[in-house]
Amino acid sequence: IELPPERFVAMCPALRPRYYSISSAPQAVPGELTLTVGIVAGPAWSGRGHYRGMASAFLRDVSPGTGVVGAIRRPTPAFAPPTNAATPMVLIGPGTGIAPFRGFLEERAARRRAGEEVAPALLFYGCRHPDHDWLYRDELTAHEEAGLVRLRLAFSCVADHPHRYVQDALWAAREEVWAALDAQAILYVCGDGRWMAPAVRDCLIRMHRERYQSTREQASVWLENMLHDGRYRQDVFGPA
Repeated sequence: IELPPERFVAMCPALRPRYYSISSAPQAVPGELTLTVGIVAGPAWSGRGHYRGMASAFLRDVSPGTGVVGAIRRPTPAFAPPTNAATPMVLIGPGTGIAPFRGFLEERAARRRAGEEVAPALLFYGCRHPDHDWLYRDELTAHEEAGLVRLRLAFSCVADHPHRYVQDALWAAREEVWAALDAQAILYVCGDGRWMAPAVRDCLIRMHRERYQSTREQASVWLENMLHDGRYRQDVFGPA
């Protein structure tokens, strides 16, 4: 096809904005904002050349001091820790889904240092292998040692690990989850909306059915009510 470059560019849709969860807390480092970005890269589908994600590759290569255009988007309901730090949290975020929860824990650590009563969080985190892609491993283990969080881990490429995905770890820890929910915990899910988020919802429905001998319809209504009441909050990317 004979197509001048300027005609081709005019036919292309505008680039969509990329949204990343803030993975830091202003209480910990005022004036600094941290993002946790997975680099998109791989062989091009055409079979020729190498594909690089436009936003992620740009952020990887940008030089210190370079200005970057961005804006803050505030979701509704707010995807933020409870105002009352004594409210328990159940956090589910594999891979880069850990991003906001790193900020949540930074905030709670800062508030505890300021003398506030802080409820421990229950964090379900998953990755392929703990030695390869466990993000913020040292920080998370330090928070656990300090009693700020209880880690429940899943590793998809460790053959002898009991949990492959976060939903497996969630099911195994269902009594802990129910104890937190009975204490009015807020449950947060962040990450992949195509596979992970539906699997987590299905696991929660199964948990309700086991505990209350409910039907799937009744358990689904319970989960919808959790969502409506702001006690089940999602920040997911891709289809959900």
